[in-house]
Amino acid sequence: MLIPTKKLSSGFELPVYGLGLWQMGGRWEADASKDDDEIRAIRAALDAGITHIDTAESYGNGHAEEILNKALQGYDRSKLIIATKVSANNQTYDGVHKSFKASLERMGLDYVDLYLLHRFPEPGIDIADTMRAMDELVEQGLVKNIGVCNMTPNRFDETQKHTKNKLVCNQVHYNVQYREIEDKGVLKHAQENDVMLVAWRPLQKGILPQSALLDELAKKYDKTPAQIAINWLTSQDNVVTLSKTSNPEHLKENLNAIGWSIEADDIERIRKEFPDQQMVSDAVPLNYDADVEV
Repeated sequence: MLIPTKKLSSGFELPVYGLGLWQMGGRWEADASKDDDEIRAIRAALDAGITHIDTAESYGNGHAEEILNKALQGYDRSKLIIATKVSANNQTYDGVHKSFKASLERMGLDYVDLYLLHRFPEPGIDIADTMRAMDELVEQGLVKNIGVCNMTPNRFDETQKHTKNKLVCNQVHYNVQYREIEDKGVLKHAQENDVMLVAWRPLQKGILPQSALLDELAKKYDKTPAQIAINWLTSQDNVVTLSKTSNPEHLKENLNAIGWSIEADDIERIRKEFPDQQMVSDAVPLNYDADVEV
């Protein structure tokens, strides 16, 4: 299928649904025990029309990037949007260059479409040095676009100050249950600054609370509750999503969540009425205590 895209006024464009590779190839250490299955899962996503694939140097300690390399063999690279990330502890000037070179080699690519700071640099690393290296990668044609993950609005703005290139996205934990991104103004910041908000974990790893509201809306739209939850994200301005999907049936269900839109009134009903809303991420809460002053 042709997956719809969203385009910023800057010209940056992303499909509304992409494939995330977190926990493919291991968590923080490499695990090759499921490589064949995971390669098949990536290829199934590509064959289904997914073009945005997101990984990171930390996923499986680099092994997710190696799996992606194998999965991409035989596919048209020019039609894909490949994103990877540099870890916070590697964001010195030299560290960015070293990490990027290693990621590129593991993926077997000669450029990436989107290179992201996985978080704000660790204490002691100057964000100006980080972004000087990122700018050089763009200037050399090795990186098409740059962005960030897991950043507060203040930290996003501080990062933007130190780069000549527009930060095109902020990748964060956001779904119908986890609402820190609304509560702390991250969504509003993205929408007001022509930034794509890339929501990860849209279905909370398949364990969203039971919701009579989602059941009601599923009947109204002739969809499943999971499809309503995904569409609630992609129906909002500047929001796209990523999900790790290894099960072919889950992939098919998720893809049927796109290409249509929930009505505005129903978006607001979910925003107000969904049960057990949490205002702090259970996975990567944003760091406001160490927030930068702007």
